[in-house]
Amino acid sequence: MAYLILDIGTSSIRGILYDKRGTNIHSETVRYSPTYSSDGSVTQPASVFSELSISIIKKIVSFANKNSLEISCLSITSQRSSLIAVSNGKPLLDTIMWQDTRVSKLLDHYRDYDYLFQQRSGSILNPIYLGSKIFWVKHMNRDTYIKTDKMLNIPSYLAFLMTGEYSTDATYASRTNLMNIHTLEWDNDLFDILGLDIEKMPKIIMPGSMCGKTTQDFQKLTGLKHGTPVVSAGGDQQCASLGSGLVSNDEVSVNTGTGGYLIKNLDKLPESLNKNIIYNVSAIPNKYILEIDLVACSSILNWFIENFYTNESDKYGKVNEDLNSVYGKPILMSVLPFHKGKSIGKTDNSIRAGFTNIGLSSSKSDMLYALMSSLFLEINHGLGIFKSYGKISSIKITGGLTNSKILNQLQSDSYNLEVRQAENPESTALGALISAAVFMKDYTSFSEATECIITKKLTSYFPNESNVKHLQKFDEHNKQLYDLLKGTEAGFFKEKLYE
Repeated sequence: MAYLILDIGTSSIRGILYDKRGTNIHSETVRYSPTYSSDGSVTQPASVFSELSISIIKKIVSFANKNSLEISCLSITSQRSSLIAVSNGKPLLDTIMWQDTRVSKLLDHYRDYDYLFQQRSGSILNPIYLGSKIFWVKHMNRDTYIKTDKMLNIPSYLAFLMTGEYSTDATYASRTNLMNIHTLEWDNDLFDILGLDIEKMPKIIMPGSMCGKTTQDFQKLTGLKHGTPVVSAGGDQQCASLGSGLVSNDEVSVNTGTGGYLIKNLDKLPESLNKNIIYNVSAIPNKYILEIDLVACSSILNWFIENFYTNESDKYGKVNEDLNSVYGKPILMSVLPFHKGKSIGKTDNSIRAGFTNIGLSSSKSDMLYALMSSLFLEINHGLGIFKSYGKISSIKITGGLTNSKILNQLQSDSYNLEVRQAENPESTALGALISAAVFMKDYTSFSEATECIITKKLTSYFPNESNVKHLQKFDEHNKQLYDLLKGTEAGFFKEKLYE
């Protein structure tokens, strides 16, 4: 018996065939890139997701058949807040991707409702969330809004193609600003405030449950047996945390991917929800997660490399060499890592990145080291917010930036905590496997499944006390710089000011 996991990311789709103990039997990956525009739009044809998913599943089913393997279940995990508006199951627009920020100005007129949305949905009105994108479609493309019968995210759209049923699980619904985080049902009051139609939403199911069974039509497209259960395992960040072994409440997952995500498990919601935290449903039933997001994370390093390491044949090797050459030294400059705004502690879209106190002796290595340190110190501010919910014993780190040992050490120094690297790059897919294996009753609980499936040893990094002190002083200077620049044109302006 084998499990087929479909993992839909921002830049790739992976299909992985696992046995119940987490052995990767076979995998297929296809990469793609959304279209970014200067007006803040980020889009992708919906056909990219359907056609590539069908192609990947078809190849894996062919492999399974040749090797006499029976696929007992298909489990889906995905990026969480991209919008596909459909009529009779057919997309009416290109997918509005989660990074799309065109709605931001429209939401500014509704900021008086932020407290209500925070307490009801678990977050203030968030331009990344699905509900905001639906709101944008209604205001900017009203004809399409009227024609739409269901507003779906990517996994809901794919699940419909597989099963013929509309649904979304509560992990995704908690990323809409439209679900009541306490009752796990669509909230009529929140729909009324934004003037949206609740009947355009799919039904909410629990994560780790079946959203339907594959149809005969899907069998004709892919070869996957008609009647195969399709499980909605939960959003990619929830599954990544589960797949890295985050089950207890005293550990935090820090994922340094394109965007950054801090996640902590919680058994019960507090009476009053903190505006600096996003409250989402966990991939583990009857649990919640505390989440703090950074819009830009590894993309900040990519920006620096693209602009300052263009002539290097081994760009990442040179980056590691340069970081090691200056590690442990006092940082004399001040840096704000806000290339797409500030999101930890407060949301400030009117600030951008900056360097000060650069002298003739300052080097590219110094700037790189200061930039990455400032990013991890910003993450540490988020960990400080989490500490109000209890002790943090250690940090599990995942994502692209963990490919660098020196950056892993710098994370430990910046957080002044042990950090443990989850070495398996398939943590998101493994989380989806755990969810499916519990559903199929191969394991009796998520804890048992995690213990049996997540077996790779974690690599630990411990804080360097002398460097911790340097970083704390550096952080003080960065806070001073932010206080000076926030709300000013020196901190943020656009070209139109020169017109």
